[in-house]
Amino acid sequence: MGKRIFFQIYPGFLIIIALTIIPTAWFATRIFQEFHIENLRDEVLIRANMMNGRVAAAIGKKEFLQTCEAIAGSAGARVTVIDPGGKVLYDSEGDYASMPDHSVARPEMKAALVDHRNGVAIRYSSTLLKDMLYAAEPLLDANGKLIGVLRLSLPVEAVDTNIGKLNFKLGFFAFFLAVFSMLLGLLISRRLSRPIENIRRAVELMAGGSLDRKIHPSSNIEEINALADAVNSMAVQLKLRISDITSRKNELGTILSSMQEGVIAIDSSFNVIIVNRSAAEILNLDMESASGRSLYEVLRNPRMQKFAENVLASRESREEEMEGTFGEKRILVMRGSIMIDEESGEPSGAVIVIGDVTRMRRLEEMRRDFVANVSHEIKTPVTAIKVSVETLEEAGSDLPEPLRKFLRIIERHADRLAALVGDVLSISALESNSSEQGMRFSFQRERLLDILTTAKELCRSKAEAAGVALELECSPDLAVRADSSLLEQAVVNLIDNAVKYSPAGSSVTVSAVSRDGGSIEIRVTDHGCGIDKKEHERIFERFYRVDKARSRKLGGTGLGLSIVKHIVLAHGGTVHVESEPGKGATFVIELPPPGAADAERES
Repeated sequence: MGKRIFFQIYPGFLIIIALTIIPTAWFATRIFQEFHIENLRDEVLIRANMMNGRVAAAIGKKEFLQTCEAIAGSAGARVTVIDPGGKVLYDSEGDYASMPDHSVARPEMKAALVDHRNGVAIRYSSTLLKDMLYAAEPLLDANGKLIGVLRLSLPVEAVDTNIGKLNFKLGFFAFFLAVFSMLLGLLISRRLSRPIENIRRAVELMAGGSLDRKIHPSSNIEEINALADAVNSMAVQLKLRISDITSRKNELGTILSSMQEGVIAIDSSFNVIIVNRSAAEILNLDMESASGRSLYEVLRNPRMQKFAENVLASRESREEEMEGTFGEKRILVMRGSIMIDEESGEPSGAVIVIGDVTRMRRLEEMRRDFVANVSHEIKTPVTAIKVSVETLEEAGSDLPEPLRKFLRIIERHADRLAALVGDVLSISALESNSSEQGMRFSFQRERLLDILTTAKELCRSKAEAAGVALELECSPDLAVRADSSLLEQAVVNLIDNAVKYSPAGSSVTVSAVSRDGGSIEIRVTDHGCGIDKKEHERIFERFYRVDKARSRKLGGTGLGLSIVKHIVLAHGGTVHVESEPGKGATFVIELPPPGAADAERES
């Protein structure tokens, strides 16, 4: 491992050395060879030029052969004389009488005989059986006429011998240079690889978790030192990031562990990412083995699996309540939300928060049963008190006035207590039905005008006594899917409330219209004192009164608007108020289109 980088760098130096020295040596040999041949050719041409005149003057005379012999003895080269027809007249190293025609078949002869210029060629001699360098010089008489050719030739082996000696010297020098370059490359490779190897080992240790280790620059190369500084900086940043991630992970683990609600996080492939302790206890799961496994394998409840599928498919938050057996019978509220990947913006999974409301639902059921039982128990003595008061009033016409005044007070408070018991029983019944999704309500398609007319008539006497006119605006074609008696009770409560707070001589208007999408809107408008905006949400709470002194004076239980809200919610609708102080108030009931409530309950 430690020599890995060295053996990646050093062979590169060897290849560079080989690619540099070998072509250089070969090229130098070729240059020296050409240089020697050029010198040899020039030397032969000079000699031939020096002998040209003597040979030309001796051609055709008796002293021709003696002149040629003398020239050949001093030339230091093979001398050949050829006539213009190509016949060999003299040759210093062969039987010229038997030599073949030397005309244009030979390049140097062609240049001299045909072109009348010097000719040079290197070729193999069939007479001497070796490579020769030939130089041919045309012989001209005084009139410039060609009378023959003088040719000198030297063996090329002398050049080869010189080149061989040169090659030996070049080879020795190249070997010495290669060894020196290899040693120099070895030193440079070690100088480069050692700090890089140190950096590599340090990075491996950092990858193993030793982020406190520092790399000290040990090279004179600026780039390697910069790399060491960059790795040190990276280690510091990585340590900070890991510390931050660890801290966040610990915080998240602490938060999840301390939550009473169960939390299950899944990715887009329905694999479990996180299961906290509460979820494991609620769902009777093994928390340690759940992570990384499929939700279908970990959680064998089809309804919860379907809920997770719906959350991922719809890409929006959902809430659902269910009852199931997880070691014991439990009532759970599930809330699901999508996790979004910050980089791609696409859903990366979902988080399901599970609340165990079993105890709460049982307490609510106990509370409702207690309220209903107590209300029934109170209703019997209240009825007895009222009957007794009425009997006394009818039988005691001669009772003194103070006693009759006390009887009226008793009767008024008995009526108020009876109304309170009735409202408490109504809310208890509504809560009991709504806990089972309203399946015991009698929802039917009803004509809205009939319901509103009945409610108006029930409130007519009270409105006339208060000097308030009742007005109704509703198309006979409007229909709703509702429990007519409950919806009628809600409208009566709103009208009764409007009459209480309307001054004498004013009017209360009940109207109904159909909105976009088929929803039905019922509005009850008065011209009373109005309600401050900050009170709009709270007025539908039980026993909440905006003006407590005025409310006690006008009577009422403080449960009327709360009953209205429960009835509207049971119908799948909403109720709100539009009002400002001094400008009256409009209570608005919005109901879903006919059929929509049933479809929602069936789903």
